[in-house]
Amino acid sequence: MTASLSGLVSGIDVQSLITNLSAAYQAPITILRNQQQSYQTTLSAWGTLQNSLSGLQSAMSSLQNLGNTNNRSVTLSNDNAASATVSANAPLGSYSLSNMVLAQSQSIYSGNFTSATNSVGTGTLQIRVGSGAVQNVTIDASNDSLDGIASAINQANTGVNAAVVYDGTGYRLTLTGKGTGVNSAFSVSTSGATGSLSSLSYSSGASGSMTLSQQAQNAGVSINGLPVTSATNTISGAIPGVTLNLLQASGSATLQVSSSNSGFVTGVQSFVSAFNKTMGTINQLTAYNAQTGSGGPLLGDASVQSLRTQLLDMISGQGIGISSGSAYNSLGSVGLGLTSSGTISLNTGTLTTALSADFNTVAGLFGQAGSTSNANVQYLSATSATQAGTYAINVSHAATQASTSGSAAIPSGGIHQSESLTFGSGASSVVVPLSSGSTLNDIVNTINDTLQQSGMTGITASANNGYLELQSNAYGSAQSFTVKSNVAAGSGGTGIGTSLLTATGTNVAGTINGQSTSGSGQTMTVTGPGNASGLQVSITGNSTGNLGSVTLSQGLYQQMSALLSSALNTQSGFVSAAQNGITSSINGLGAQITTLQQSAANQTALLTQQFAAMQSQLSSLQSTSQYLNAFYSSNSSSSSSSSSSG
Repeated sequence: MTASLSGLVSGIDVQSLITNLSAAYQAPITILRNQQQSYQTTLSAWGTLQNSLSGLQSAMSSLQNLGNTNNRSVTLSNDNAASATVSANAPLGSYSLSNMVLAQSQSIYSGNFTSATNSVGTGTLQIRVGSGAVQNVTIDASNDSLDGIASAINQANTGVNAAVVYDGTGYRLTLTGKGTGVNSAFSVSTSGATGSLSSLSYSSGASGSMTLSQQAQNAGVSINGLPVTSATNTISGAIPGVTLNLLQASGSATLQVSSSNSGFVTGVQSFVSAFNKTMGTINQLTAYNAQTGSGGPLLGDASVQSLRTQLLDMISGQGIGISSGSAYNSLGSVGLGLTSSGTISLNTGTLTTALSADFNTVAGLFGQAGSTSNANVQYLSATSATQAGTYAINVSHAATQASTSGSAAIPSGGIHQSESLTFGSGASSVVVPLSSGSTLNDIVNTINDTLQQSGMTGITASANNGYLELQSNAYGSAQSFTVKSNVAAGSGGTGIGTSLLTATGTNVAGTINGQSTSGSGQTMTVTGPGNASGLQVSITGNSTGNLGSVTLSQGLYQQMSALLSSALNTQSGFVSAAQNGITSSINGLGAQITTLQQSAANQTALLTQQFAAMQSQLSSLQSTSQYLNAFYSSNSSSSSSSSSSG
């Protein structure tokens, strides 16, 4: 009997069988990985859209303040004679400038001294700039040289600069006024002088030892034949909206104020470029190719399509808060149009013409802009919460300056005795000395010059029907000062008296659109709930009651910013919602893949173990087969031998 299992063992390719079975287990994993890759492509597309929308949102800042863009330019026929700047809405026109004179500060110099360090003498130098208070500079043994005197003057902040100059033969003390103009002229006198200190004096029209090298002088220019002067070389207000800086004495030039909207147009062009770039991205992500039957990763997404439609509608729609009767009530009317490819085009010529015709209305199409019907009301600003519309303004109390005045008229011949007024503002205090015989005009000039030189610039003195009036320059409750005199009122003095007088301003008060407001000086801000919340206007003058209305337009910047902010909101925006949903799906597929991979590994290991056991069993059977074959072969041989012997 013959039994062989070798054919069974050698006929099975165990490794190939295990590999094929393992590949079968991997098939669903491959499907899930393909799905995961598809989701990754879509997620990447959402990231591209997010970056594009964020880029548009940033680029839109060019629209935010277009209303503040300067719509004027200024040119000069002679740039060497003067320079100029111009503010928005300045009147257009041409101006002839001639007879230019430059402002100068006063300069004086002393006689010759053989040394800058030897003693000159001691005493007190008394320096007076304009009609301001006398500033005393003490000269003693510690600073009685020319160098010491110059240093003492500079440290005393007297309104003049001191220096010691060597002229080749000796040393001279030079004094130069810090300011220019005739009101910055100064005099120097001495008190208790010893040695040569008394020679360091100067007074216009009087003999003295110091010599005038340059006289204080106002700047001047004739504008269309009208003489204009200024304490400095900068002249503001003579030509409305123009600040003129004189550069050359005896110069002449023609100044031209022209319309210029290049800055505005550039801002709109920047927006158009950014908008079209974003629309190109959206079009690419949502495109459909009819030939291949394939589309962009965001094709068919309702949220993206809705955003695209809303963006284009904002370009083609009417401006919010713009009068329907206006010639420029839509972006299309100022040169912006839609193209067949879903982008926008800009006709810069149309935009420029519209800006020249009605700058404020056009500005309102692009950014938040306001206008008022009353000359005493000026629109200042609004917030993102302020709604477009026209709102009535009612003022119950106009803002006031801090103000006080003397209780008696100042004698026409001047005050009867010397008097000192002490002013207080915040932590600062300034004493203004007034000489006996000072007239009302003298007193006003002395107070203003002294306060100006002392840095207390918020208070101004003036004459009012023979009375001294003191007033803060600004308005509101934050403006406050005190003043008192060392002379009783009614004693032929200023009328201020020895009792402390306190002056405080008041804030404007009223309503806008019937909503409550808060006042700060002349500024009124809507704080009460309603459509006008956050609106801010300035109220000038003393009028109360109905002061007309303020109209606020809601431009493209506000509308589009709100839409983009909503879409990109990380908590509630549809972009983040889509990204979070896809990320969750990718993570879910990843978990399934991990589970299937573990299952496939386990099945492969089990098959390997089972085939190994089978191989072991087959090997054992093969050994038994070989043994039986040998056994039967041996017995058969023995039987044959026995038969032969018999």
